[in-house]
Amino acid sequence: MRLHRVFLFALVFLGINAWAVESEPLAMMKRISNSMLGELDKYSGKMKNNDQLISSMVDRILVPNFDLVAMARAVIGREHWQQATAATQQQFIREFTRYVTATYSSALKAYDGEKMKFYPVRGAITDRTKISSDLVLKNGTAVRLQYSLAKSDARWLIYDFSVDGVSIVKNYNSQFAGTLRRHANSLAGLVQELQKRNR
Repeated sequence: MRLHRVFLFALVFLGINAWAVESEPLAMMKRISNSMLGELDKYSGKMKNNDQLISSMVDRILVPNFDLVAMARAVIGREHWQQATAATQQQFIREFTRYVTATYSSALKAYDGEKMKFYPVRGAITDRTKISSDLVLKNGTAVRLQYSLAKSDARWLIYDFSVDGVSIVKNYNSQFAGTLRRHANSLAGLVQELQKRNR
């Protein structure tokens, strides 16, 4: 649960304390953070028993800033992705998004004033960049986070992020590998499993 909670906070605090001269991706992430924190403050007394409210916040503020196609393809692997029909691919993207949203929305209830500290971007920013930061917990412990972003059609999208070196894409890849094997490596079988979990 600690890893899930930190993964969620990695999404929520996407731009606090960015450097004065901000790169384009840092500025974008800061806007996301400000929007999410504004919602958390606005509905702080209503979130405890309102999963639908939290899911709505995640859907509106966070989800549109992710490259869900790239993440979905990476999570299941190129071979499984290419073997699936276009319809099955779209079903997986939809169910995977619902699954991740539900998983991390629950962790929002645990928000307790955590802070984010960003570090300078290393090297020139081209069409891909990595941004490192520390999530500072209430007890002073710092958790290293790194975001992977790519520029697509003149806007930046997040395609992966890691917590203490653990990639969310690799985390779900490992999680879904067994399910794919049980269904003869069929993406349609994994979609069915996710549909059951998402009910």
